[in-house]
Amino acid sequence: MSDLNSHHVNRVLVVDDDAHLINEYLKCLGEDYEPDTATTTLGDLEKVLFGEETDEKGAARFEVHSRNQGEAAIEAVQAAVDRQEPFAIVFIDIRMPPGIDGIEAAKKIREIDPNVNIVVVTGSLSSGPDNLGKLIPPADKVFFFKKPFHGVECRQLAAALCGKWHADMALRKANEDLERRVEERTEALQKIAYFDLVTRLPNQLLLIEELKNLISKAEDSEGDTAVVLLDFDRFSFINETMGYDSGTELLRSIGNRLSRTFVEEQDKQRAIVGRFGADEFAVMMPGVESEDAITELAERVRQTVEEPFLINGRDLFLKAAIGVAWHPIHGRDAKRVFRCAEAALHRSIRSLDNAITYYHSEMRFRARHKFDLEAELRGAIDTGQITAHYQPQQSTKTGELAGVEALARWIRPDGSVVPPSDFIPLSEEMGISDVLFESIMHTVCDDVAAWREAGDWNVPVSVNLSAHQLRNRDLVSLIKGILTEKAIDRALINLELTETVLLEDLTVAQPVLDDLASYGVGIHIDDFGTGYSSLSYLAQLPVQTLKIDQAFIAQLSDPDANTKVVEAIIALGKAMDLEVVAEGVETDQQYAMVRRLGCDLVQGYFIARPMSASQLTVWRGGYVDTQSLKHGSTVVGIEEARKK
Repeated sequence: MSDLNSHHVNRVLVVDDDAHLINEYLKCLGEDYEPDTATTTLGDLEKVLFGEETDEKGAARFEVHSRNQGEAAIEAVQAAVDRQEPFAIVFIDIRMPPGIDGIEAAKKIREIDPNVNIVVVTGSLSSGPDNLGKLIPPADKVFFFKKPFHGVECRQLAAALCGKWHADMALRKANEDLERRVEERTEALQKIAYFDLVTRLPNQLLLIEELKNLISKAEDSEGDTAVVLLDFDRFSFINETMGYDSGTELLRSIGNRLSRTFVEEQDKQRAIVGRFGADEFAVMMPGVESEDAITELAERVRQTVEEPFLINGRDLFLKAAIGVAWHPIHGRDAKRVFRCAEAALHRSIRSLDNAITYYHSEMRFRARHKFDLEAELRGAIDTGQITAHYQPQQSTKTGELAGVEALARWIRPDGSVVPPSDFIPLSEEMGISDVLFESIMHTVCDDVAAWREAGDWNVPVSVNLSAHQLRNRDLVSLIKGILTEKAIDRALINLELTETVLLEDLTVAQPVLDDLASYGVGIHIDDFGTGYSSLSYLAQLPVQTLKIDQAFIAQLSDPDANTKVVEAIIALGKAMDLEVVAEGVETDQQYAMVRRLGCDLVQGYFIARPMSASQLTVWRGGYVDTQSLKHGSTVVGIEEARKK
């Protein structure tokens, strides 16, 4: 690989038979491009991606070349590679008569330059992005762009992909340099095996050896030897948004700060700091004389890493999950103590507030239970033990059944029930959450088909999506395939995502949800009000419905309840022409309150509990028969109506 002496030059090739469109590319990628006031963050983005390679206004510098036919583009890419001045991006139109089309040209370009980012541009929906990754692999270097496009969209895409290309090239060069150094310095392999290359701190192997030494010395001294493991929430998100170089710098900063605090300042106690895993660190402290001292140590570790880190001119705030175990209470050997600390760490990661978790013996039994559950889960999916139950949603205006939410339920052959909170996270850890989702989708569509065959069924069913499903490249084609196979009206299927999932994976969610919405599937946001980002994403996504988080609804039971949050969410939904659902409604007081505030639908035990498909059929029949029942000015839930 060349040293790419023009490392920061953003070379772009535009291939289109329309001269007017080529001029549009040149205009939006030129140095004089001026975005409107609504897109002032574009310059900030380009500064983050390219730093000094921007002008005084923050605009990125692009070197744009153009060709009007596929064959000419192939020649241009070959010439650029031969000159060791490769393109970062090729924008290529999908149809350019009379020559070869964009797909064929892109395949040949990929053979010449495996590193270039290829953006297939089309004004038609007939050739979608589903199979581009298979036609022009690898999938992470081929993209789909719809025209006509806005200049800001084009420039943002070019900036992001050029930044990605530079990062890929830098990483590739770094890897090549590392391989060369390893070959040249084979004598240093022993040291490399025990130290983390990024932070220069002891790695997991050396940490275990060091703990063995501390334990052996502790036999002749007072106090316990504490192991504190910490993991950082959403660290991968920092890598994805700021780049791996920023992530690497952050890892070094974490290691340096921990070392300064617990090694240099506590030298007399011989504390040891190391990198235990990808974004996991360890602090080992001998001679800790009491459990209170262990608590103080863990709290100080948290305070140390949750102070802001200055990375590339930005303050980054981290949230740490922390697990603690110590010798000799939790084990007489190093590996056992570390296993206990890891068990505590995993419990901390799963907790809502990443609370510091201290190991206790119950975790060992939970780990065994989890192990047994893993062995059982896949078979449960294959044999149909995991099915869907349905919870009705009632219209506050008409009292009619307006929707149902499908909820996964695992019922063993002996009748025992495994809680969703156990098997759904486990399916994600095992990497089979996509299989579980597909199974639930098939079940829901089979039930909808049966309801329609039995009578007039026009009630939409909501199915939950997780972050894991959003990252499945085949998600859109999977859903379309199931709906087509089962002959289900796409308007009868809604997909629900929590607000947290959307905000963490917005760049992934946007194209997926746009595609599904254009197909006709409804998009709902669940647990609304728990997010922590700008609400501008609501205007970007094809959302039809907001579901108010049940925690806000539960507060309405208090006679002195403050309804401002619920009122604000309902007002926001109305202003954006969105349907608003109150979930977790359990009392007539809560029902009356959300109805008075203008909520469109309610869901909760006050209306009905989740039930099987057959039970819902019976329930709906009784529900229709009792629609005339009223209680004052409030339409009552069916469970309550039957008591009147």
